[in-house]
Amino acid sequence: MSGALADRFRDTMRRTASGVAVLTTDGTAGRAGVTVSTLCSLSMEPPSVIACVHRDNRTLDAILKNGCFVANVLAVHQERVAKAFAGLIPELRDDRFASGDWRLAATGAPLLQESLASFDCRTASTHDFGTHCILIGEVVEIISGDGDPLLFADRSFHRLAA
Repeated sequence: MSGALADRFRDTMRRTASGVAVLTTDGTAGRAGVTVSTLCSLSMEPPSVIACVHRDNRTLDAILKNGCFVANVLAVHQERVAKAFAGLIPELRDDRFASGDWRLAATGAPLLQESLASFDCRTASTHDFGTHCILIGEVVEIISGDGDPLLFADRSFHRLAA
């Protein structure tokens, strides 16, 4: 993509709003997590989700090696968690998990307490495209919470208006 088209694409995409999730994993490759704004349902049979992670992100390697991840959909009160896993809080860069309360999901991946929803997944398939890897997770457990979703648009976090 030309530089001008890439700049226009980035500027135009910032006008879209999306939910915010933190993908977490644990296993032989270690504990890791990353904030993402691309998470959506894929199929009801089997229940599955899609998430996208930049191929240079160290969490992607851990997810692929561990074979599992939890997609923790953040509630509006969890902006600090989103910022921590995006690397935006310098004092938490070495321990991003200190930003929230966690328990282990069925797969062994960290599940965020009080999240809006958590989808515990086995990594079913991956597809590389451009700079990102598309992860397909087969859902093995779902935890639902209450509250309003944290949103990301125009390069910042937002909440739904009443």
